Amino acid sequence: MPVTVREALALPVLAAGDPVVLSGETGLDTVLRWVHVSEVRDIGSVLSGDELVLTTGLGMAASPAAAEDFVRQLVAVGAAGLVIELGAAYPSVPEPALRRARAAGFPLVVLNRKVRFVDVTENVHRAIVAEQFEEVRFAGDVHQTFTELGLARAPMSRLVEAAADLAGCSVVLEDLARRVLVPAARGESVDRLLTDWERRSRLTPYLRTTGVGGPEGWLTTPVGIQGGAWGRLVVTGGRDEARARLVAERAAQALELGRMMERDDTALQLRVHGGFLLDLLDGRVGSEAVAAARLRALGVPASASYVGAVARLRAEAPVDRLVPALGEVPGLVGVLDAVHVGLLVPAATDLDAAARALAAVEPDAVLAAGHPVTGVLPTAASLRSARAVADVAVTLPAVDGCVRQSDIRLPGLLMSLREDARLQEFAEAELGALLEHEARHGSGLVDLLRQFLAVGGNKTELARVAHRNRTSLYPALRRLEELVGHPLDDATSRLSLGVALLAYDQSRRL
Repeated sequence: MPVTVREALALPVLAAGDPVVLSGETGLDTVLRWVHVSEVRDIGSVLSGDELVLTTGLGMAASPAAAEDFVRQLVAVGAAGLVIELGAAYPSVPEPALRRARAAGFPLVVLNRKVRFVDVTENVHRAIVAEQFEEVRFAGDVHQTFTELGLARAPMSRLVEAAADLAGCSVVLEDLARRVLVPAARGESVDRLLTDWERRSRLTPYLRTTGVGGPEGWLTTPVGIQGGAWGRLVVTGGRDEARARLVAERAAQALELGRMMERDDTALQLRVHGGFLLDLLDGRVGSEAVAAARLRALGVPASASYVGAVARLRAEAPVDRLVPALGEVPGLVGVLDAVHVGLLVPAATDLDAAARALAAVEPDAVLAAGHPVTGVLPTAASLRSARAVADVAVTLPAVDGCVRQSDIRLPGLLMSLREDARLQEFAEAELGALLEHEARHGSGLVDLLRQFLAVGGNKTELARVAHRNRTSLYPALRRLEELVGHPLDDATSRLSLGVALLAYDQSRRL
């Protein structure tokens, strides 16, 4: 820990002087940069701030006014404190100097017995240098830890755990919707750490840079490339803010780098068919003629139209095991990434039968299809649609056969975009003030908005379903309108609020 005025006074070499604090008790926790011994009257010209000044009073002895000016200079330059060794030449501190120190909250300490100032400076400086060395060593440990984890492609959870170990307190990674992605509890249970998390998090505002805020004094730092944050790290405790700040910022960098490397890993896992599908998705195939030629060379029969489909598992497991189960499908089957297997097949293919066959082998798997398209190049859009539908389908009850966009509609679209920071930002922009008000006061206005939207803005029907009389309903609606910042009678406003509320409700169910 840094050396403070209080800790310096507690050192045996200074404690032997029987120190008495005459003023500035609240300033005793000021961190020392250095210790300076001086007897000159023009003390301010030789200091730069945060020094503990030791003196026998010779620079203050000319008059009470000189003593007051000595203290004034120390306060002006930002010195950490003044220690005066009393003796026959300077038996007490003049009242004007004391008043000046007390008015400024400046630590002024007297020693009633003589001490060797050289021993004081040596001991304090040794402690300061040792602390500086310890900080350098700690910074090196932090750098080495996250560098090694990065090279080992450690998962997100391990990076957050390492941050908690280094900070010595609980650390939480959350997304922009205040959903907890990874909790790492230290000195408390995970249940206690996450109690009422969303409400508590909403009371701590998002900061563009690392900083402390909110009623609980959390230290937070955004995670993501500048201008594109997708979450934040929250350090919920810790006595050393400087160390917590260092750990949080380095961990945030490691998390973003890891996220970028996971994307790069995709290409390494692909087989030949997967490589073609990725080329198609990324627009690297070239012309339609080239695409058709490559598709024929891969053994897919020519067809007037094609459809893209994607299979994935509901639980975390190697997706390679899905490929053999899809081996009878007459088209391309290739790994797209760590969770998706892509298919490109003629539009006439019976994908419902393929889905049932897949479920018979892998009951935890789903197969989703995009829309049929004419030609090969347009199947990229069909594949993207299928991937989005598959991501939604794994969160919904199983269906008999292949899942399509018509099966999931708007809730499915929002569910597929739930990890997109833009959707989270939209929901926060629409509902943030209301949700913060709810977190502070618990007034039930969120439920009232949900009921209001469910009845299409009909106030008479709202009064019935909400079991409220109009005398209490109208003020609540006015307050609701103030918080969302848009007129509730406007159909466009209700549509935006409905989409935002649906996205918010889905995020809480995950």
